[in-house]
Amino acid sequence: MDKDTTAATAVEPEAKKKAGRKPMTTEEKAAAAKARAESKAKADNLKPTVIVQFQDTEVNLDTLVEAAKADFHQAKKRTLITGLKLYVKPEEHMAYYVVNEKYSGSVAY
Repeated sequence: MDKDTTAATAVEPEAKKKAGRKPMTTEEKAAAAKARAESKAKADNLKPTVIVQFQDTEVNLDTLVEAAKADFHQAKKRTLITGLKLYVKPEEHMAYYVVNEKYSGSVAY
């Protein structure tokens, strides 16, 4: 019976060990904070790619935005674009735009 009690006491210290990961050092904390800040900045500046599909036709909205800007700058070269609304009508294969709430036009795709 003495062997059983010594075996039981030998197992107990291992069972009292704390589970989990070890504490981070200050360098590791700084590196983790920097990585979190970079991923947060990337998430804040996220610009999604939007593609419109209609009757076996596919158009990227970034392409339409650039085409609308180029079309606007052909007519009004010196006017800055501070606002742009783009209306896509896939059944007509046209994109209509409004720039700065006063100028409008259209772009075929």
